[in-house]
Amino acid sequence: MKLAAVKGITPVSTQSVEHTERELARLIIDARGGEAAHDPGVALAARDAAELAHENGAGLVAVVEHPDADPAVLVGMVVAADAPLGPDAADELRHYLEDGGTDIREVTEARTERGYPVVIAERILVTDPLRTGPPTGCQLQAVVIDPGGRSVAVFTLHSLTGRGWLDLAALLGNLLSTVDFRN
Repeated sequence: MKLAAVKGITPVSTQSVEHTERELARLIIDARGGEAAHDPGVALAARDAAELAHENGAGLVAVVEHPDADPAVLVGMVVAADAPLGPDAADELRHYLEDGGTDIREVTEARTERGYPVVIAERILVTDPLRTGPPTGCQLQAVVIDPGGRSVAVFTLHSLTGRGWLDLAALLGNLLSTVDFRN
C-alpha cells in the first residue's frame, strides 16, 4: 500500500518500541510547547502507542498536528484477509460496527478518490464512567477496503483531549484519500 505525505502528519520511526516512543514524545512536546515535557501523560501516551503499534505490526506511526488542536497519535497497518473481499465488504463491516459497541458514537461509509470504500467509526472515550463533563479523548478508526483483493488498511487516530478533533479528523481524511493498494 502507498500513501502520500500530508502536511500536519509526521511519521516516526518504527525501528523499535524505544525509537517510536522517543520520537512520539518529542513531537507531542514540540506541538504542545515546552511545558508539556512536565506532563507525565505525554510519556505514558507515547509508550502505550509505541507498544501497541509494535505488538500489532503497524507500518505507520505518526503525530497529527493542527494549529487549532492538541496533537494526536495515528497508527496505520495493512491487514490481509483470509479470502478475497467481496463487493459488500464495506457494508457488512459498517453493519457489524453499528451493532457492535456502546462506545461507538457514529459509523459512516465513504469512498476515497481512487474509489476504495472506507468505513469510519468514531468513539468518544471517557476514562471515568461517573464523569459527566466533556469526553477525555476521541478515537477514530478508518478501514480502507481493497474490493476484490485481500487487503484492508486500518488507521486509528487517537486524541487524549479531543481539542480540535474535527481538524485532526480532516487531516486523516486527506491521508485516506491517498491510499493506493496497487504496488
